[in-house]
Amino acid sequence: MLAQIHVALMSPEMVQSVWNVVRTEYPEITEPEVVLPLRQLGQVWEQLFPAERQRIVQLLVERVTLWDEGIEITWRDTGWHTLAGEMRPSTIGAELLELEQQEALA
Repeated sequence: MLAQIHVALMSPEMVQSVWNVVRTEYPEITEPEVVLPLRQLGQVWEQLFPAERQRIVQLLVERVTLWDEGIEITWRDTGWHTLAGEMRPSTIGAELLELEQQEALA
């Protein structure tokens, strides 16, 4: 299920949705400051500790409903605000993502 949520998080529609929320809540943040960390998150997802993946999912996902055709994810609006704040430049979240990405490339 985490893999399916990861795919949903990285979809272009989801990235656009996150950008729409961030643009409204944090007008001083630019689109690249949102889109690039989301892409980085997608690239380092497998390198994140399971507890961190679980924390991100709990932060963002309110409910997952399994259907024969697939899954339906109900997102937490407040979670996107928190994640956006954590991924802002010069925050520990942005620095950790950058560090994890460098380690993954090494």
